[in-house]
Order: sequence, then structure tokens, then C-alpha cells
Amino acid sequence: MPKKLKVVVKSLYSHEIRKDVSLEDLKSLRLEDAWPFIRDEIEIEIGSSQFVCIPHITEADLYKVTSLFVPNEKETNGKMFTPLGELIKNVNKEKSNAEYVQWLEKGDFCDSDFKFPHESVKITLQDEAIKNKVRVIMVNFTRTAVPKDKDFVNNIYLDVENNKDLKGKKSVYMITNVLMAKTIEFRVTRGTSSRIFHLGNASPLVFGLEEFLIGDDGKLIAKEPVTIKSKSLHWQKVDPSDHLYIPDKRQEEAAAV
Repeated sequence: MPKKLKVVVKSLYSHEIRKDVSLEDLKSLRLEDAWPFIRDEIEIEIGSSQFVCIPHITEADLYKVTSLFVPNEKETNGKMFTPLGELIKNVNKEKSNAEYVQWLEKGDFCDSDFKFPHESVKITLQDEAIKNKVRVIMVNFTRTAVPKDKDFVNNIYLDVENNKDLKGKKSVYMITNVLMAKTIEFRVTRGTSSRIFHLGNASPLVFGLEEFLIGDDGKLIAKEPVTIKSKSLHWQKVDPSDHLYIPDKRQEEAAAV
């Protein structure tokens, strides 16, 4: 077993973490297979206790500010939640506050006052016994967020009549904060083989959720904060090593045979 060694190097420019862990279950050089191993560390180092790391970097497009999700009563398309896209795509523009509709259409959610403590964060997980390694370097952090002076409650109506996924729902989850890195370099190593992925265009990394209660007419009538505990919500994800994963009973039974 690898030693549970963690090395942290800090400077004004960078924050670096190196950790010895077991990477025996790293099955390929694909980004999809490597992401779940690094996800927890990203959440710990840049998410603190208020943000959840996106379930998978390949789903980054779903995790934008004002993106909506509704929980499913049962698994649908492999997930226990349904993404509805950004708020502006789900708004009843005729009923909603015109000022808010205009602001949403502009789509400018950049938090110009945000300043991350470090220019870059580098996380390396290594398994020296079998020479497997997963490394991510994240540079130039920015944040998009719903400004504090914007209150969707009583100002926004959802289009519950024309959106089948919203019909009958008493609440909806909305992403109201997103921390992004302008540049992400991801390296996966298995033995003597390695692969590098360069991810740009300000990829979302961690996000904050809030729950909005919906009135019968689609009006957002109240707001409830949701923190890191959102991991306990019924969110299905892609890989068993991710905390949001809910095992399929048939898979559990098959594994027990």
C-alpha cells in the first residue's frame, strides 16, 4: 500500500499539493476515468465547505451560473436529476420582472471584485508502487455569481406550462456561484504511458447551489441555501468513486456473485 503522504507547498503565486494514494483502479488514460480521482482534492483545495466540485469535467457546460436542475423521482437517463439549462431559457418573460429578464439576457455574471489567493493551484496524486499518477494544474481563477442585489424571489416566473420537466415541481435547484479556471492542464499517467489534456475557455470547477420554491403559477416564492451537503441529494453521477454516485441495485447484486 502506498504511504498516505501529503506535501503542501504554498507561495504568493501558487498552491501545490502532492499526495501518495492508491491509483490501482485507474483503468485508462482517458479524462473520464481519471477525473473522479482528483475531484475530491479540487473540492477540498478550492471549494472549501461552500462549493461542490462538478461531477465530471466533461459535463462542464451544465454547470453555469443560473443553471437549473430538478430532482427525479426515479433514475432517468442514468441520473437522479434533470438539467434544464440556464434560467433565461426557462423563464416566463411576460410574467417576470422586465428589468430582470433584460439582465438575464445580457448574461454578464462576472464577479469583478473576486480575487483568488493564488494565481495557480497544482494537485498531484501519485501511486509510486505502480507508477500511476493524476495531475491537474489550474491557472487564473475567476468567479461568476448572481449579484447580492439581485433577488429572483417574487421577480421571476418559470415557464411551468411549456416545460414538462417543471410541471408539478415544488422547487428547483439553481447554481448561483461558479468558480472557474481560465486554463486547466490535466495529465494522466499509467506506468510508462501518459496523456495530457489542455482545457481552456474558463472551465467551471466548483459551484454553489440554492433551492428556490415554486408557486403554482411558476413564481419563485422563496429561497433556501444549499451548501456542500448537496452531495447527499439524489444526484446520480458517472463513476462509483464520486460521492454523488448512487449504486444501481442490480450492479451491487452482480458484484456480490
